[in-house]
Amino acid sequence: MNLKKLFAFAASASILFGGSIRSVAADGYWQEGYWDDANQRWVDGMWIETGASNNGWVGQPYQEYANGGTINYDANGNWTSTVVGNVPLFSQHNGAWAGVTIGEGGNFGSTGCVPTSMAIIMNHFGMGGSPLDYGYMMNASGNYNSWLGHGADSAALTNTGAAYGLAVNAFSDYDSMYYALQRGKLVAACIGGNAAYTHCVVLYGLDPYGNTNVADPSGRYYRTNISNIVNNISYNPIDWTAGGPFVSFGYEW
Repeated sequence: MNLKKLFAFAASASILFGGSIRSVAADGYWQEGYWDDANQRWVDGMWIETGASNNGWVGQPYQEYANGGTINYDANGNWTSTVVGNVPLFSQHNGAWAGVTIGEGGNFGSTGCVPTSMAIIMNHFGMGGSPLDYGYMMNASGNYNSWLGHGADSAALTNTGAAYGLAVNAFSDYDSMYYALQRGKLVAACIGGNAAYTHCVVLYGLDPYGNTNVADPSGRYYRTNISNIVNNISYNPIDWTAGGPFVSFGYEW
């Protein structure tokens, strides 16, 4: 999957592309950003000197900022990588909450991978909260250690993200995961195949070979290829209640 952007270098022209408004105020200069209708201003706008006034590519490497990530392009407008920082690591086995039992299931250390994944995601987006906070919230909505018994369903992820104003999307395929990570989104992935008890991890960032970073609620960071995640997709029905066992989080659909 190739992400590529075309620029039109014409004086006082503007287009809408991928949720961003790009506007040219003068020949050879390109302004990129998001238009804030309420305050009538550009958000995160920047100027790139192109040295040309005709339609074409930028002619130099450049970056786009979306969903908390940095999306890198080469001089020909081809996507090269997406880098996402400030992804904290929480462990469901932390002694502060591992022995706590919420609802009808087992203790947090054995059932808390989904609320812990949610804490990782929400803290990345600056919304705070501990894994235990999200465990109580998900239990109150009936999505964790309730009628399900042991653990949480994927609707716990979509419901919580949407409640905090994030754009959430559930899916189950490789291409959707690739695109979400390419756009700088975080992805919560329920994995484990046909196992009775599955696991949830958080993915972020992407290189051209499909490699991504993992923040694992078991208490570690590592890297893997997204094909390994998709090939280990959870088939447990509770991980499909949102429409799929993979859920992306960001500021754009």
